[in-house]
Amino acid sequence: MTRGVAPPGAAGSALAKYQVRSRKTYFPPQHGAWAFLFVPLLIGFLLGAASPIGLVFAITWVCAYPVSFFGGRAFLTRLRRGAWTPRAHKDISSAIPWLLIASVGTLTLLYLRTWVLIPALFIAGLWLISLMLAKSGRERSLSNDLLLVVIAVIALPLIWAVSTNTTDLALVPPSIWLAAIVCAVYFTGSVIHVKSLIRKARDPRWHLASVVYHGIALVAMSLVTWWLLVPFGVAMVRTLVMKPGLRPATIGAVEILISVLVVSCVVAASVQVVS
Repeated sequence: MTRGVAPPGAAGSALAKYQVRSRKTYFPPQHGAWAFLFVPLLIGFLLGAASPIGLVFAITWVCAYPVSFFGGRAFLTRLRRGAWTPRAHKDISSAIPWLLIASVGTLTLLYLRTWVLIPALFIAGLWLISLMLAKSGRERSLSNDLLLVVIAVIALPLIWAVSTNTTDLALVPPSIWLAAIVCAVYFTGSVIHVKSLIRKARDPRWHLASVVYHGIALVAMSLVTWWLLVPFGVAMVRTLVMKPGLRPATIGAVEILISVLVVSCVVAASVQVVS
């Protein structure tokens, strides 16, 4: 075959692959991030944050994620390429519908709960740090993932505070803080586990780290309440049983199951304490 000449059909195949990759989407492809968004919000609602203003916060919070994802990716493309490329323009257009909804929610929150500007600035600062990590090529690093875990967990005490108009963190119930800690522990374990199966599958140290982490988490959470033995026990089993080579959809389905167990058991434990 002559060097530089593509085999028959290769050009069409490459074009088809390019069209698939370049197909416009309005939903970030990071499926695990959606669980990180919804689990704290759902727990917050079930533990007493259900209110009209709480719903506004939840919608705004969820819409802010695609804005940060597509907007951040467009900005990084601009920094790396030195120009607004077609891909950057496509990302910006994908973010616009979410931005419109989030803007309405943000203005509503600032009008009814002006104090949310303070945590909003703090979260924006964390997002900028994450953006800088991505700029340096560490967007898939553990440090960046843990930073995103922190941002996700903040939603739980924040939605409760917004719903009750509580500006003093000392007045946030212990059950809310405990639920936030449980979410943080689970999310961190999920990050380590998924990395050990996909991106770090060839490094056995990650599997060992996952097993050790989940063992410590299981013991620690069981000392808080026996309810947490259920989700963290299942998490421990899946860490021991699941091996690299599984389809991402299978890994994600298991994480969704454990997320449901976390929500159910955290709420059940809180109800038991109250009663």
